[in-house]
Formats: sequence, C-alpha cells, structure tokens
Amino acid sequence: MADIKVRGVPDHIFEWHKRAARREGISLEERMRRLLQEEYLECRRELVSELDALCAKLARRTGTLPDSTPLIREAREEMESRFDVRGGRKRRSEVARSGRRTA
Repeated sequence: MADIKVRGVPDHIFEWHKRAARREGISLEERMRRLLQEEYLECRRELVSELDALCAKLARRTGTLPDSTPLIREAREEMESRFDVRGGRKRRSEVARSGRRTA
C-alpha cells in the first residue's frame, strides 16, 4: 500500500477532521482512509451509472442483439478445416516429416 503525506492543510480543516475522527472513535488516519475510499467508490458508482445509461440507450436504438457464439464457432471450424489446423497448431503429419515421433 502507498503512503500519502499532505502538506499545507489549513489548521481549521485539520482540527475539524481530528474532532470528527474522535467522535467516530477512529484515528485521523483511518478517517482519511475512509474518505478517500468513499470518494473512489462514488466515482465508480457514477461511472457504472453512466455505462448503464449508455447500454440502455444502445439497446433502445438497436434492440436486443442475437448471440454471436454460434457464428464464431462456425467460422472457427471453417478456418480449421480450410487450413488443416486446430487451435493454431499444425497437424502432426505436417510437423513430423523426418520420421521422428512427436508427442
């Protein structure tokens, strides 16, 4: 984990956070950690909300798109049969030309 040192914090702000931490029964350091975490989570929530809105807008515009998995499988099988390869590897008969055994 990283450490942060903040310089030049006005005294009244420092004292306010120090009193708030005391009221919450935590250290000033823990209070600062929580504030930073809350800010991060709030930004993430806003981003997720914006992305959800964008997805909804696209869905309204395009409707529900069909699942492309069958098309991808079909294209992959066609490529494998056309080029006589499976998963990017050449078949054993093409590799073992010198009569050596292959694993």
